[in-house]
Order: sequence, then structure tokens, then C-alpha cells
Amino acid sequence: MQDGIKAKVKKNTAFVQRLRWDIHQYPELSLKEERTAGLVEAHLKELGLEVRRIGETGVVGLLRGGRPGKTLALRADMDALPLPERTGCPFPSRVPGVMHACGHDAHTAILLGVARVLAALRDGIAGNVKFLFQPAEENNPTGGAHILIDGGALDNPQVDLILALHVWPDLPTGTIGVRTGPLMAASDRVFLTIRGKSSHGSAPHQGVDAIVAAAHVVTALQTIVSRNVGPLEAAVLSFGTIQGGNRYNIIAEEVKLEGTCRTLNPEVRELVPERLTELATKVAEGLGATCEIDYVRGYPPVVNAEEGVEIIRRAGTDALGASGVVQPEYPAMGAEDFAFYLEKVPGALFWLGCTALGAKKVPLHNPEFLVDEGALPIGVEVFVRAALNYLKE
Repeated sequence: MQDGIKAKVKKNTAFVQRLRWDIHQYPELSLKEERTAGLVEAHLKELGLEVRRIGETGVVGLLRGGRPGKTLALRADMDALPLPERTGCPFPSRVPGVMHACGHDAHTAILLGVARVLAALRDGIAGNVKFLFQPAEENNPTGGAHILIDGGALDNPQVDLILALHVWPDLPTGTIGVRTGPLMAASDRVFLTIRGKSSHGSAPHQGVDAIVAAAHVVTALQTIVSRNVGPLEAAVLSFGTIQGGNRYNIIAEEVKLEGTCRTLNPEVRELVPERLTELATKVAEGLGATCEIDYVRGYPPVVNAEEGVEIIRRAGTDALGASGVVQPEYPAMGAEDFAFYLEKVPGALFWLGCTALGAKKVPLHNPEFLVDEGALPIGVEVFVRAALNYLKE
């Protein structure tokens, strides 16, 4: 059944491209993917799949093969980001201030392309394929994976293995990247509120300056990674927002900070909030202020199982040759809520190279990010081959 896969994928490439253009032009933010979900639902029903909604915008399609067997799940996320598009492409976002800057338009189009190819081959499939179209991947710290998991997407029939991809601009089009073990980091949120005492700017001794306290707290917290985390471990602690003060000549009474912590090792993930709470509290107290800490656990790390990685490696080698399958030396510190599925079911996520040869590499979550269309059929083919390899008798 593997014979002629490239031809079958090529036959559907124009469909996948048009679908991607459509989704790209009408991006929708997390938990607002009504149009995208409706489009997905209609295409899956047209293919004769068993389709159901989970939550408002989650869609699950079930393809039953011609013979009994295992159940494989393939997952794509659908939401966009609140960014104004600056790609200059001929099919730009028509929604002001919203764009697909993380490639979820490509993920959705690719998975629908996979559904078309596998639906035509269903009689030869031993088992089932579940297509999971998930909302709100960008909605950290909760994410949208829980919506599908809690709604029974992994049950009836129970999923034995789950796979996903993410477009990856660090890799050139024509390659995929996959590795066993940690591939992406845990992503936690940090909220600090530092409170002092207001006074006139000309008499700071009569108050407690929350801005000065915040500056010392942020500086002290940088020592957690450099002095408390082992030098061979990975951790990132970054503060992206700081807000405080009301007027230039008033000592600020309150400062709010928001940041992110990324880790790979569960022990390090436990260490950081303990040390952060101790440092921030005591530094603030030493300056006469108080510090309230809200450390919110977000996505766990993406940890790929060997079984899933081997399925992807074989599929990638069949599609691209051995040189097209790259094993990343290190995980990325970005996060993905696909990790929640991997806590329930073994599986793997792979990176799909999406930067054309010679093109400027633009990072994810950038207003200029655009997936190279040459990556679309590669994603389809790797998924199709992985499914057929796994669901063989």
C-alpha cells in the first residue's frame, strides 16, 4: 500500500495549498476558531469520517480501517496569534491584528490533506486513525489539549499512539527533525506583585519605592539559573512585562511583573519556584517592601517515546531519504501543549523544516513568519507513511 504514496500526496497538494491560503486569510484566536472548526468539520464529513465536536471548537474525526487493529491519533492545532501580519504574501490575513505566526494554518491544512489520502486507502488499513483538530494551543498556561482529552478524544476507541508535527523555521524545507526524550520545554508563568509605600518623589525616605525593590528582585532572580541550576541543565527565567507607578514625581506604591520559566528536567522545574519564592520575598523585605508570588504551572515538557520516534524516522526516511531526517542535538526551550497528550499516551512530535533554501530565516511568533509551501506535501507524506507503517497487520 506504500507504493504510489508520493503520487497520491501530489494529487492532493493543490487542495492542501488552497486550504492553507483560506485558513491563513481568516485567522482566529484561541477558543474563537469557529470558522476554522466548521471548515474542518465539513471536509471530514465529506470524506465519510465519523465526526464530532468537543467543546465549542474542537473537532475529532475517526477513520475506521477495513480490518481491526490499533488506533493512531494525529493532532493539529488551529489557533492564531494577536499580531499584525507583515509577510507580504499574496494571501495575507484579512483580520486586523491577527495572523498565523506559528504555522497552525499549515498544521490544519496538512492534517486535512492526510485525511484525504488515508480515506482513499481505508480498506487496506488495519485499525483506526483519529484526526484531532485542537483549539487554543497558544492559550498558555491551560492550553486547548485538555479540552479534547477531557472530552474523550483519546477514548472509544482508545488511542495507542499519537503523533504531531510543528513547522520549524530553523530547519530547511525538505528536512524533518525528531529525537527521543525531551524535544521541547515545560512552560510555566510567573506573576509578581511588589508593594511598597507611596510618597512624593522629592522625599523618597518617607516611602518605600516599589520600583527600586522590583529592580533588585529581578536582578536577584537572575542568579537562580546561573547559581542554583546545574551548568549542564537547561533553564530559562525571563520577565517580559513590568508595570508600575502613576506619575514621574510619585514614589511607586506597586509594581507588577510577568514572566516565563522554561525547564526540561522535572527536578529543575521543582527547584525554580522554591528558590524564586525565597529570593523574591526576602529581597523585597530587605528593602521594606512585600512581594506576592503566583507561580502557575503551564505546559509540561514534550517527551517523545522511542516507539513514536522510530515510526516518524522510518516515514521520514522513506519520504526524504536518510539525509532528510535530522536528529536535533538539543531540545528547544519553546513549549507545546501536545505534551499533555504524551502524558496520557505514548507518541512523538516532529519538527517540519519550513524555510526555503536561500530564504531568510524568520522565527515563529514574528509578524514576518510564513511557512514555505514546499513543506506542506512533505508534512502530508510523512504523516501518511507513518500511519500506514503503524497500522499494518
